[in-house]
Amino acid sequence: MSVPAKNIIESSRDIVQDFLVPEMKAVKVSIEGLTHQIDSIRIEMKLREEKMEQLIRSGESRMELVLRSGLEKIEQLVNFGDERNAIAIRVLSQKIDDNTEFRERLAAIEARLPRQ
Repeated sequence: MSVPAKNIIESSRDIVQDFLVPEMKAVKVSIEGLTHQIDSIRIEMKLREEKMEQLIRSGESRMELVLRSGLEKIEQLVNFGDERNAIAIRVLSQKIDDNTEFRERLAAIEARLPRQ
């Protein structure tokens, strides 16, 4: 018994259309779904990256403010210390001057006293 070639081709075509085409469509739909998921993940990753960059810039700005504030406070303390040192030096200088004057007066008084 011989089967005509047309029937074999039609049967093969029917098999492909009945089994392979739906499977291929299902695979295509799955690939499209995965492509959409990948696109969504890329968008989400980009948004998170932008947010992280913003947080980093914000943190850097805050750190810069803290450092500047700290440096200003240190400078104020140094200046305050310089002022206190200058005052202490003036007071000490005045005491030395007073002491020198006192010794000169004492020496003048002793010079006037008779020697014993």
